[in-house]
Amino acid sequence: MTKVLIADDEPILRESLTTKLLKHWPDVDIVATCESGEEALEKLVSMPVDVAFLDIQMGELSGIEVALKGPDTCHYVFITAYDQYAVSAFETGAVDYLLKPFSDQRLKDCIIRVSSRLLTIPNDLKNVLSGLQVSHTHYLKRLNIQIGTRIWLIDVQDVLYFQACGRYVKVITNEREALMRMTLRALIEQLDPETFWQIHRSIIINLDHLDHLSANEPEQLQVHLKGVNQALPVSRSFQHLFRA
Repeated sequence: MTKVLIADDEPILRESLTTKLLKHWPDVDIVATCESGEEALEKLVSMPVDVAFLDIQMGELSGIEVALKGPDTCHYVFITAYDQYAVSAFETGAVDYLLKPFSDQRLKDCIIRVSSRLLTIPNDLKNVLSGLQVSHTHYLKRLNIQIGTRIWLIDVQDVLYFQACGRYVKVITNEREALMRMTLRALIEQLDPETFWQIHRSIIINLDHLDHLSANEPEQLQVHLKGVNQALPVSRSFQHLFRA
């Protein structure tokens, strides 16, 4: 059995990858699923792992840093939502990568590639990754919202979802609703894509407040957020985010 570790700070993506690996890799043994780089590194140095699937962006300790500090007896596969992380460096043959959202076929190709290397000594990642730095982009943290004569500073993590309203964007939290004079397109460029997903041409949700999905029909997904009574529609063009 091939011992595999999975590290991703998004529970939905972590569970999805676990399910798909069990489906497409008959002899896989998932020995650990981790929600942070720190936890992943602790597991890697304390137990035998053949292959580690590491999300690049995981808070304090990135997937790249985990691989550089982890054992050199393990094969590493990186997972990222951003192609600016020098994906070409991964294509040298030293490691593989999965660009979110990845298809089942892409994962199968990755499994074949990794499986063919299990009997070989892993390449020295330090030579491949020594010049690769994770860019810690500064995303929007607070919103300046004016309601009447009052101005509110709202932590962006408290926002349940954003909804386009003409030239404005409606901001919905548990406490209040307000309008910002901004387009949804301009807003999404300032939000962390690991946390905020656009699910419709007029809706961006905060994944931290996601409760569950429902499907009234096979091709009609709806998002249910904690504290929100109204189900939000997922456009067909964005459904791959949840099905990947």
